[in-house]
Amino acid sequence: MDFTKLRVLVMDGGGKQTLAMVRGLKDIGCHVTVLCNSKMDTCYVSKKPDEKIVNPILPERNEEALKFLLDLVATGKYDVLMPIGELSTNFITDHEEEFKKYVKLACAPRDTYIKAFNKQTTFDQAMKSGIPCPYTRQSNQDIEDFLQHCRFPIIIKPRQGLGSIGFHKFETEQEFRERLENDPSFNPDDYVVQEFVKFNNRIGTNLFVDQKGNICSSYAVDVLRWFPIDAGAGVLIVTVDAHEVLQYAGKLLQDLGWQGFANVAFMVDAETGEPRLLEINGRIPASVKMAYMCGCNISRQLLEMIYDEDVIQYPENNKFGMYIRHLDTDLVWFFKSPNRFRTKPSWFSWKNTQEILYSKDDKKPFFFHLFQKFFNFSKIMKRKAH
Repeated sequence: MDFTKLRVLVMDGGGKQTLAMVRGLKDIGCHVTVLCNSKMDTCYVSKKPDEKIVNPILPERNEEALKFLLDLVATGKYDVLMPIGELSTNFITDHEEEFKKYVKLACAPRDTYIKAFNKQTTFDQAMKSGIPCPYTRQSNQDIEDFLQHCRFPIIIKPRQGLGSIGFHKFETEQEFRERLENDPSFNPDDYVVQEFVKFNNRIGTNLFVDQKGNICSSYAVDVLRWFPIDAGAGVLIVTVDAHEVLQYAGKLLQDLGWQGFANVAFMVDAETGEPRLLEINGRIPASVKMAYMCGCNISRQLLEMIYDEDVIQYPENNKFGMYIRHLDTDLVWFFKSPNRFRTKPSWFSWKNTQEILYSKDDKKPFFFHLFQKFFNFSKIMKRKAH
């Protein structure tokens, strides 16, 4: 396939993962245009994209944004539209028939993507597929029946949502019932409700499934530090040997009929040492740079899949002990964690480590992103609180 003839329009120019995907596209010779919300976005200040378009209305994902995007692709200047973030992918696939009149969409089809976007659907399928999970309330299960059979503490997390936003832990049944009785906005049907699993580490599996259901790339990572500290997004991640967990993840994605890249996260039960499904993220994760460190070009695989070409198959990763670090949130972790000086590897170590945005040949995205996080610190912390 001659990638040099492809003109790719990439969304979410402010995302960490977008920069890695743009690099992957440039490595195979594509012409890349990135859609940005502002001139402060990581991809706007990057040297990698060929062209950049700024439109602050895009995050609204409303009729105005839809019209702008449809008018843009209708010009015939682009062959492929690649949404990156979860909300953008949801927005584009919700209108996929309109966009397909003009461009190919480099993402999972709507009917499979929506399964992973809805965490309840994910767990319903996982239980059918025999994937190890925490005890979880099923879609058709009455909340009272669940409470009779579960052990506390339990957790809730929105059926559709990002990261740790909306997560809450209830230590006792009384605490849960008080919320149920006193908060009229609280509806358990809006949440995945499941037993809390005490875990010491989390395994993130990352796989690409082609249009024929083949696993074309797979690597596993251990999340060593995360923020918020009790249950947040990973801030220090290392590649690990986790063949069994990758097998579980592959089966779940194949049973869901998944196509494209996905991150399937597992907790390791501190009591039994067994993996327990945490969630599927059907979007390109912020840590996708790790795939390229492992030798996998996810951008290339996406393009081959949507053009119905044979997708390049990479062997299961065996490059263990490589680290990737989100320095912005790892700094916050350092100030908030009582284990700041006891964590292993040391917080001050950079051995075999790459920062998620920093590159010697393209430094501006790292510094602009850090600058924005510093001035929006209070707002970000409020959003992550649970």
